[in-house]
Amino acid sequence: MKIEAFIQKIKEADSITILTGAGISTASGIPDFRGDNGFWKTNKPIYFDEFLSSSAKRKESWKNNIALTEKLKSISFNKGHTLVRKILDMNPNNILITQNIDGLHQQSGVSNDRIIEIHGTALKANCLECEKIFSLEKFHEALKANAPIPNCDDCDGLVKVATISFGQPMNHVTMEKAVASAIRSSLMIVLGSSLVVQPVAGLPKIALENGGRLIICNLQTTPYDQHADLVMHEKIENIAEELLLSRVLD
Repeated sequence: MKIEAFIQKIKEADSITILTGAGISTASGIPDFRGDNGFWKTNKPIYFDEFLSSSAKRKESWKNNIALTEKLKSISFNKGHTLVRKILDMNPNNILITQNIDGLHQQSGVSNDRIIEIHGTALKANCLECEKIFSLEKFHEALKANAPIPNCDDCDGLVKVATISFGQPMNHVTMEKAVASAIRSSLMIVLGSSLVVQPVAGLPKIALENGGRLIICNLQTTPYDQHADLVMHEKIENIAEELLLSRVLD
């Protein structure tokens, strides 16, 4: 019955905002960053102020990125990502907000203009001063050669992986886009997020306050379960498989 209710709410919605978290990528082999087997258990996170003040910490941060991107090379998107793409394809007004930095939504066929990467991406770098975007290769090569990490070739600013580190301010333009999407959505679908990391955790509240409906699909309970129109405590890939088999999204 819950799958039927999920389908009905999608059909009724004029504008859908999908919010995805780590739970959508676990079926691809990416563990939760904070879990018992998470990435931060074997690769210590570098706080933003450490990155700014210490060249040694900057090198350690880039080592973490090399470890993560090497892992991502052998990982593919799963049925959860396919489900998201199909929902986005239903309506040009539908938007994806993701907490994930793994690029699997793009790998599944979602274009960058339909994605708000609220915590950035591990697959690019940017200058902290002028915001110029860089590919990762020359920074990885410098680290592997034990050479100094290059600064920005335009303004000489520090270049960092384009993710939001612990203690780093959110990108205000990105956050404004996410809030605007939550405000105008008639339905928000949360897939694989525990909804405890702020300020992203506040987006469902914004959607509800502006008359939107809320569906939450997450293995564990969330602070918003009692306010949602539909809650499914199941693995995202299982929910996705049922919805994809129904072919109502084709």
